Amino acid sequence: MEQLGNAWVQVALDITSGISDQDRFDRLLSTIRHTLKCDASALLLFRNQQFVPLAINGLSEDVLGRRFDIEKHPRLEAIARAGDIVRFPPDSDLPDPYDGLIPNHEEELKVHSCIGLPLMLDDRLIGAVTIDAFDPAQFDYFNNDDLRIVSALAASSLNTALLMEQLERTAGVGAASPKRSRKLNYPEEIIGQSSPMLELKSQIDAVADTDLSVLIMGETGVGKELVANALHSQSRRSDNALVYLNCAALPESVAESELFGHVKGAFTGAISNRKGKFELADNGTLFLDEVGELSLSLQAKLLRALQYGDIQRVGDDRNIKVNVRIIAATNRVMHEEVKQGNFRADLYHRLGVFPVFVPPLRERDKDVVLLAGFFAERCAHKLGVANISLDAATLTVIQNYSWPGNVRELEHAINRASVIAKSNTQSEQIILLPHHFNFSIEMTNQHVIDSLPVDGGWVTNTTEYLHLGLKEAIDLFQTQLVQSAYLENDKKLSATAEQLKVNPGNLHRLMKRLNLK
Repeated sequence: MEQLGNAWVQVALDITSGISDQDRFDRLLSTIRHTLKCDASALLLFRNQQFVPLAINGLSEDVLGRRFDIEKHPRLEAIARAGDIVRFPPDSDLPDPYDGLIPNHEEELKVHSCIGLPLMLDDRLIGAVTIDAFDPAQFDYFNNDDLRIVSALAASSLNTALLMEQLERTAGVGAASPKRSRKLNYPEEIIGQSSPMLELKSQIDAVADTDLSVLIMGETGVGKELVANALHSQSRRSDNALVYLNCAALPESVAESELFGHVKGAFTGAISNRKGKFELADNGTLFLDEVGELSLSLQAKLLRALQYGDIQRVGDDRNIKVNVRIIAATNRVMHEEVKQGNFRADLYHRLGVFPVFVPPLRERDKDVVLLAGFFAERCAHKLGVANISLDAATLTVIQNYSWPGNVRELEHAINRASVIAKSNTQSEQIILLPHHFNFSIEMTNQHVIDSLPVDGGWVTNTTEYLHLGLKEAIDLFQTQLVQSAYLENDKKLSATAEQLKVNPGNLHRLMKRLNLK
């Protein structure tokens, strides 16, 4: 008992120490696992009627990416509404949100002993600790008073972290601390703990509450619109409209009207006055997606609106003053577009006052696992099943795949695999296995190896590839192929991209990743 007391004293000391939030949370769960001999535990933040995992112990890594809606998880709803310790009977028919999510227990998917500790602050729910075990009698010898001590310590630890974050925001220190613990209460759901994503979130913090124009760059499918939403929601304009316009979908004949509006009779079909996107976004934010697709003539008119802060409706000579913050996004390499004369340099510099680059998924380390968990949880509700988990082999496969379509491709892959897995079982517990996915050439590198050129300095002995891991072999193949095509086209990016049948922007980023530029 003395050793047990010492463990909780250390947890109490950790709350006031200078260690990071994440270390504090991890130590708390480690102590819980050691003292209660449980199989798994989790610390959850309560936000927007969801429980968001902040730290886990004994659970699959993808749990950190999941978002548990309490209305879809009756056990978590019971914890949220209880206000005190909740012990679920071993034979409870309420599905456990962690069934199938405790690794190395493939034969025993269902949790049999579960305790929920609501974390309260001034009678307000701020989070919860869940403690689970496969042994139905595992927690019989721990009384509720002991568990209330755990609950109080966890609530204090979480509250300390939330207060520190609030102070950082108020003092403006957050922007200068990209290496701090991941955000606990991020306004928009940007999931990721990798260094590139922490840096991205830090940049969002720095520029969101200003009126500077932001140019968001990144490959197709990385989540540029999500970044735009985060910038707007954290700005002083968040109470006003965020107006979206896809520049790539604008026919030239109506593009000017879409941006600036028109008056009745301005052209055939203009039967009434109509506001454009700039007027609709007055005192708010205008998000110009795929801005690199705008025609040169429209670029000139957009530049004038940005320079002088006024617009003219089509068919009207009067100027209308607007107060609009511009956020633009593109998957093109804009400085290359400027060099080639496809985009005005003055507009590029006007839009890119604060450039933000969203990293591709392949450069985000284990974020792919968190995102896979997020999409699996969401898909489970769409398919009406209790739970969708990812096999350990599946997690390995998705981490080795390069995801050319990025987060969007991952979401579609998880949804497709879930539908296939559901069609092959009658169980409410769906497990995604590697064969449920339809990965391309990169998952079966033998096809790549068989098609390698045998001249120009390329690897001619396929065994030289076979000793490499899949990712290393693919990188080597891409390096050789891109370098050969680049030299063949006199180091012209556009011509190389055309030969390789890829987007020039994507090729530029690939060459940087492969250290070819």
